[in-house]
Amino acid sequence: MGLLMKWAIVGAAVVGIGFWIAEGVERQNVRDCLEQSSRQYGIKRNHSVYLTDVIDVEVYQSYGDGTATRFVKYLIQGSPDLQSTTCRW
Repeated sequence: MGLLMKWAIVGAAVVGIGFWIAEGVERQNVRDCLEQSSRQYGIKRNHSVYLTDVIDVEVYQSYGDGTATRFVKYLIQGSPDLQSTTCRW
């Protein structure tokens, strides 16, 4: 039973690390999207710099090239208001 417990702990650690990495990748995708929107359209200015938390990412439409348009909700430093935008990655 001790070996089974060790495998369970190792498995949980691997899953946890996987979620941590996925969250970091998602946060970077949102940050890149906000930076691109700022450069192209002058909107969401500096939100990529002051992004503190990604609250929700919801796929709106998927495309054949593996990308998708996503609705993104996030928080920025210094504002209690929930921000939102659409991104494609």
